Amino acid sequence: MSGTNSVLVISNDAQLRDRLAAPLEWSYPNVDVDTGAGFEGVIDDLAAGDPDCVVTDLATVDAAPAILQAARERHPELTLLVLSEYATERGDGTAVMEVVDYLDAIGEPGSDDAFAGWVANSVVRTPGGDAGPPGGNRPEDVVRDVKRALVDAESPMDIESAVCDQLTLGGRYAFSFIGEYDRGEGQVVPWVSAGIDDWPVSTTFPVGTGGVVDRALRTREVQVIDDVNDHPRSVPWREAASERGCRGALVAPLYVEDELYGILGVYSQAPEGFSDMEVSGIEEISRTVSSVLDTMAIRGRIDQQERILKRYERLVETVGDGMYALDSDGHFMTVNNGLMEMTGYSREGLLGEHISIILEDGTVDAGRQLVREMYERDQMTAETEEVTVRPKTGDGFPGEVQIALLPYDDEFRGTVGVLRDITERKRREEELERQNERLEAFASIVSHDLRNPLGVSQGYLDLAMEESDESVAGHLGHVQDGLERMEDIIGDVLALARQGQTVTETEPIELVGLAREAWTNVETADATLAVAGECRFAAERSRLLRSFENLFRNAIEHGGRDVTVTVGPLADAPVGEFEFAGEDAATTGFFVADDGPGMPAEIHEHAFDSAFTTSDDGLGIGLWVVREVASAHGWSVDVVESEDGGARFEFDGVETA
Repeated sequence: MSGTNSVLVISNDAQLRDRLAAPLEWSYPNVDVDTGAGFEGVIDDLAAGDPDCVVTDLATVDAAPAILQAARERHPELTLLVLSEYATERGDGTAVMEVVDYLDAIGEPGSDDAFAGWVANSVVRTPGGDAGPPGGNRPEDVVRDVKRALVDAESPMDIESAVCDQLTLGGRYAFSFIGEYDRGEGQVVPWVSAGIDDWPVSTTFPVGTGGVVDRALRTREVQVIDDVNDHPRSVPWREAASERGCRGALVAPLYVEDELYGILGVYSQAPEGFSDMEVSGIEEISRTVSSVLDTMAIRGRIDQQERILKRYERLVETVGDGMYALDSDGHFMTVNNGLMEMTGYSREGLLGEHISIILEDGTVDAGRQLVREMYERDQMTAETEEVTVRPKTGDGFPGEVQIALLPYDDEFRGTVGVLRDITERKRREEELERQNERLEAFASIVSHDLRNPLGVSQGYLDLAMEESDESVAGHLGHVQDGLERMEDIIGDVLALARQGQTVTETEPIELVGLAREAWTNVETADATLAVAGECRFAAERSRLLRSFENLFRNAIEHGGRDVTVTVGPLADAPVGEFEFAGEDAATTGFFVADDGPGMPAEIHEHAFDSAFTTSDDGLGIGLWVVREVASAHGWSVDVVESEDGGARFEFDGVETA
């Protein structure tokens, strides 16, 4: 509407509607007039704009009073004029009545008081002045005005501000505040206040100190203070209230069931404090505010859950694996894009179908038994199982599925699953298996076909040395050294062929026993083996024995014929701790050290490289084998300087046995 003011004329009588609108349109150019038939017009026009006045007749009101009442409640400031025609002996007349409120029948609870409040308000109204808040300052009027103010609240801050403003409007109460309960900090934080401007609001009230705030929260009851100065418990802002002429105070908890939201505080300058009616009214206000806050909190949680659900839906739809949910009988309730792409079915083609449409019968039976066992054991998630997936077209392919139970109370509700295509992984595993078979064949050749002629040569060499004189025997000694070196090379190559395989079968190993066995397999000359402690762990004996032999040869080769080699647990793990095994077994390690000249820094960096050696006749794979054997066990190995200045090889990540 474009005028200064707007009037809406509503009547079921078309002629009366025109008669009411005509004088307004003719006589008042600054008034825009709209008309409507029945109270459907009220709904439409109030939705389209905000008229300043609604004019109707009593007959139309009688036809649909509830709609006009709703208009009054939603727009308390809107002027409602009702015309009532009457007849007398002197002639017909029309009474113009302004509707100020709608009440229950006189005699119903609350109606009498509300009616009396309107009458009292009209009595005290000053000539020419404003009527003030509808209903005046009576407790029931304050309650009504607060409830009306809450209608348009869209946030907790709106709620709290509206309540505090209404409680202090027109001097109803001197000061009001709402404090939010911070459960984590254990205190109430004043968040919104209204009334006396210089009130020192920057403070908090700790919970658990036995004060009025604490008691209100703990008992869930309104705390009424008749005199803030003489009250035995701690009263919020006692000194500030006294200085500003406040005698009475009231603290009401804001809660719904077990959910605490905070407190509502009200201060009065009345000498007699709070009447029973006022206490009752503020109690009702606190319950209303609590309910609105709770509703808003629930709505916020629902909105948050919806946002989370949308994010999960987006994740489920974009993940490459197939994901689904089954009901308690095994029929698809939900499927994602990944499962559709994997199986070739549309969403409609899967929803409602049994999972046997994509899995073999034997797999379905096994899955049904697994789910039954999970439910009986109250186990929510199972280990992954390999299955064969049958797509809509083409051959089946290997898959891996992980099943989880849907949350349930007393009744099984179904399962969710993640299905992954493992065709590529199976191909790699088969290729690895073929490579391992070739490595095993190579190791067999090294072990059998090369060692046999080497053994024959060693036998003939021994006979030749027995029958030869010293000069010839000296030359034959070099041949024997070469054959022994060939034996060492065969051992290293054999270990190299097998080092890439992860250790799967282990046995308990005692460090000292293994070290002594390896020591006897090595030409040790005048070298000494020392033991710094014992530990017990799980390992593959043959491969680890070869690693120790290589370490001992390396120590003697670089440390001298009289070197001392020491083995023991790592220094940061107490001896004896390693004897305990089990799920919580400690993770530790061991070392092999010597007192030789040590390993130069430039060698440290390349010590475990396969192509690196400091020997003229070595292959450079001895320490490489040591590292790869450790890696096959899941350990790490590093070389540092020993306490005696030599080389110290430390094995870490070793689980006790």
